[in-house]
Amino acid sequence: MKNGLLIYCMLLTAAVAYLFYKVSKNNSASPKSEIVVPEGKAGNIVFINVDTLLEHYNYYKDLRDILTKKQDSIDAVLKNRGRDLEGAIAMYQKLAGNMSEEQRAKEEEQLGKRQQQLMQFKDDLLNKLSVQEDALQDSLHKHLTSYLKDLNNKTNYHFILGYQRGNGILLANDSLDITTSVIEGLNNRK
Repeated sequence: MKNGLLIYCMLLTAAVAYLFYKVSKNNSASPKSEIVVPEGKAGNIVFINVDTLLEHYNYYKDLRDILTKKQDSIDAVLKNRGRDLEGAIAMYQKLAGNMSEEQRAKEEEQLGKRQQQLMQFKDDLLNKLSVQEDALQDSLHKHLTSYLKDLNNKTNYHFILGYQRGNGILLANDSLDITTSVIEGLNNRK
């Protein structure tokens, strides 16, 4: 889930960088030493600390718990089926000395098929989990975006950036941090 938000934050950062590039390109005719900032516009950029948001946003924690439980369930099922297959292999190895070559070949073929079926079953379960994770990620994104749009209707920010350790924003002024109020608003939202 963090990967999805990280990608979302990186896209936002790239968009801001592109806008700065376009502005500086359009202003290349003006003297380089002069920086023109329209009045009342510079204060309309804020940021949310994504790491802190994910740590304290109850909906995200609920989604993470759902995925963890599903992953644990998948792990348990695969472990049990793996143990069953290992038991069958051990039994075959124990009895192989008393089997004819034809019986051994038939048993090895069956064990090979069981192993392939187990691998296919594992792949199917992991694919289903991935689809569910994507759906939960989309749900998280919709909740966050919906809240931020409502917030922005009241505040008229030009940009709400996502700040996360290791992303494109290297430094952010703490006075522009709206993380705490966003977390409170999200957690209180119905």
